[in-house]
Amino acid sequence: MLTELGKELRKLRIERDERILDMADKIDKSSAFISAVETGRKAPPAGFEEVIIKAYGLAASVAAAIRSAADKSRKAFTIEPTTPLGRDTAGLLARRMNNLTDEQLEEIKGILRRGHDE
Repeated sequence: MLTELGKELRKLRIERDERILDMADKIDKSSAFISAVETGRKAPPAGFEEVIIKAYGLAASVAAAIRSAADKSRKAFTIEPTTPLGRDTAGLLARRMNNLTDEQLEEIKGILRRGHDE
C-alpha cells in the first residue's frame, strides 16, 4: 500500500514520464530505497522531501504537497530546540499532542504557518 508520499512521488514520475530508476539516479538513492519509502517499509529520512523538491525544481504548490505528504508518511519526528523556551514548548507539545482536539491542532498549525510559504 502506498503512503501519501508514495502517491506524490509516483504522480511526479508519471507526469515526467520517469521510472523509479530515473528518480533514484536523479537523487542519488537506490530504487529499492525509494520503493521502500513509497510503500511505508521505510520512513522518509529527514530532509528527503527537500532533496526531491530541489532535484525536480518544484513549484511552491507542488513542493507544499510533497512536504505535507512526507509529514503524513512519518510516524515520529525529531526536533532540536535551541533555547530553553523552545525546549519547554517542544516538551509540552510532545506530552499533550495525542490529547489535543482537531480544532486545537488546527489552531497550532495555523500559528506555525503564519508568515511561512509552504
